[in-house]
Amino acid sequence: MSEETREPQKHTGFLLRRAQQKHVATWQETISGDTTSVQYNILAVLNRRPGSAQKELCEELDIDRSTIADVCTRMEKNGLVTRVPAEDDRRRNVLELTELGQRELARLRPLVEEVQRGLTSPLSAEEHQELRRLLAKLVD
Repeated sequence: MSEETREPQKHTGFLLRRAQQKHVATWQETISGDTTSVQYNILAVLNRRPGSAQKELCEELDIDRSTIADVCTRMEKNGLVTRVPAEDDRRRNVLELTELGQRELARLRPLVEEVQRGLTSPLSAEEHQELRRLLAKLVD
């Protein structure tokens, strides 16, 4: 029986879950548990979009509000981000990267690339690009 017809291996959800497990294992091996992929994503978005509110992070990263609130609180306690009143609405807080947050992002970038290379090493460059295209299509 081939992998394409054997249960549960024939199911897309099973393969997606296994790929996620491989990503988490590769992340842990390369980066460790000190900084999660969610924290890295928040740092990357705040670097690109300084002064984003938590709601905007939720929308861009497709993460629920309570998770974003918890992660941002931990990141603030660790000195990676600060909350400041928004210039256009002082009742609303936005997040900014601290100097430590910027250094952490710079430290993580090559490691994240290493995780990606490790995760996709069985694929050719064209297959990797196609996988990303198809996954993006699934999640949109």
